[in-house]
Amino acid sequence: MASYKLKAKRKYGDMPQGYEFVVSSSIPTPNAQDIEKEIIRLGFNKQAQSYRSAGNFKVEKIS
Repeated sequence: MASYKLKAKRKYGDMPQGYEFVVSSSIPTPNAQDIEKEIIRLGFNKQAQSYRSAGNFKVEKIS
């Protein structure tokens, strides 16, 4: 399972611009469901959860 560091390209709901978090994924890149689960776990609001697409984040593979 690969780990990815995601960095918000701009402000999404109550998630500030530049916020970084790690997502694990078993496919080549994290999918929307993986990202949404992590955003929920981190406690961000529904508006932030709606930006679950990997295209909204700078994605960097870390392992």
